[in-house]
Amino acid sequence: MKRVLPLAAWLFLPVVSLLAAGPLRAEEATPTDKQPTKQAHTDLDKKLDAAIARGVAYLVKAQNKDGSWGSPAPNLHVDIYAPRPGSNRAFVVGASALALSALVEVGGDSPGVRNSIKRGTNYLLRRHAVRRPHPRALYNVWAHMYSLEAFARLLAKEKRKEPRKRLVKAAQSCVSWLERMEFVEGGWGYYNFSIKTRDPGPGSTSFTSASGVIALQMARRQGIEVPPALIRKANSLIRRCAIPGGSFAYSYRTRLRVTHGRNGNINRTKGSLARTPACLVALALSGEEVDPRRYTQALDELDKYGYMLRLARKYPRPHEVWYANSGYFCFYGYYYAGMLLEHVPAKTRAKHSARIAADLLPLQEKDGAWWDYQLYGVHKPYGTGYVLMALARCRSK
Repeated sequence: MKRVLPLAAWLFLPVVSLLAAGPLRAEEATPTDKQPTKQAHTDLDKKLDAAIARGVAYLVKAQNKDGSWGSPAPNLHVDIYAPRPGSNRAFVVGASALALSALVEVGGDSPGVRNSIKRGTNYLLRRHAVRRPHPRALYNVWAHMYSLEAFARLLAKEKRKEPRKRLVKAAQSCVSWLERMEFVEGGWGYYNFSIKTRDPGPGSTSFTSASGVIALQMARRQGIEVPPALIRKANSLIRRCAIPGGSFAYSYRTRLRVTHGRNGNINRTKGSLARTPACLVALALSGEEVDPRRYTQALDELDKYGYMLRLARKYPRPHEVWYANSGYFCFYGYYYAGMLLEHVPAKTRAKHSARIAADLLPLQEKDGAWWDYQLYGVHKPYGTGYVLMALARCRSK
């Protein structure tokens, strides 16, 4: 039976959400266009290095004996549809892949980190092939996408022949799984409530498709074979979700719901803050024609309205906050915003980096982790992975 919160609790939740969002910056409503000074760069880098070091230390300490991160243990209040046990396996693999990617990118070369990367790699090589949890739920696509990212990052650094063979084989397996899980209209989603078929759909979402394209493009750069049609169809879906004004609809099926109702609001700018960077990065990495001004626009909108994502952070029920934002949108959006920094003009990159860092640094927990939605026992590993890789791209170096 689903738990029902008393009326007083529902009235109090928005206040909790405001407190959990962290301190609002003074320039929130009118972001400044001033470029950070050289001293400001130095000061920010010190703060970033300290926060990243604490985040890395958390991941090393929190790693499980089998090399994974997180746990399928339920929380006191869970309102996300996730058929067991397959969904939990997908969550743990996806979170472990993000944690491993973060250590590979920013962990450094200490013996403890090297050992943690080795154990995490062995776990992912053994467990990445997560099956579809249920005809209605395809959370395994996230496991394959982020495992593919992790394998691509490892391949970029691995020079030894035998380890490379194992990584290539595992990466190719992830590509095959994504090809098998492709929705009939192109791209990917994680729910299939309409027609329970082997090939899922309709129901692919713009952001899931974007995450898939980005992972596939990272793999291609490391020599992994990817069917061109897989990326082409996903990019077509992303483009069809584009809305005049710069946002991206949640999904192709909801693209026309822009002005009416709670679920319509999700397609507006303030409801698309987390999706827009991912969609733009996917199109950019694929060589698609995109007005470069849209990259800057997306980062400016994140700075101006990003408090909408931070208000949703730690909120216990999905889509209950303004513009139907969910807690798990928050750090996902900042992760891809960090990637988007590579596509804005160099003269403005420092300004955008400083803004993203100012949003994320105050949200670090006492134990060094970051988290935005209490998803079973994987929220800290995936949140910390997302944020560490976003902050690394904010460094001036």
